[in-house]
Amino acid sequence: MSTTIRMCIFIIISVTFFSCSTTKFTSNYIKTELYFGLLKKDGVVTEEEWKGFKADIISKKFSGYTEINSKGFWTNPKGETVSENSKLIIYLNKGTKQDSIAIAFVIGNYKKKFDQESVLKIDTPVNASF
Repeated sequence: MSTTIRMCIFIIISVTFFSCSTTKFTSNYIKTELYFGLLKKDGVVTEEEWKGFKADIISKKFSGYTEINSKGFWTNPKGETVSENSKLIIYLNKGTKQDSIAIAFVIGNYKKKFDQESVLKIDTPVNASF
């Protein structure tokens, strides 16, 4: 086998090996998902109320976020399936103490303002780039 062919095979194997090597990604962000139910004891959170809450609370605490209209389902104590419209806020953050305080502030204010029992919060480590 000629030297040129051996060199080509070596290069191909090297490139394949190094490009397929396992790269361990470390999470550089936390993806926080907040699910805000829109039912309240005296009706529903209106679009105007939601917009006001976003302007007064969410936008002042989060530097950027994504809002998705959603619908939640659960089984009540009677075994009945219940559903309600909801808003999903996705907030990428660094997971700092300051981030945690801001998230807790948003959740607490929503629960108090709209007499909610809970706001579902899910944190997932992610590797994100912009």
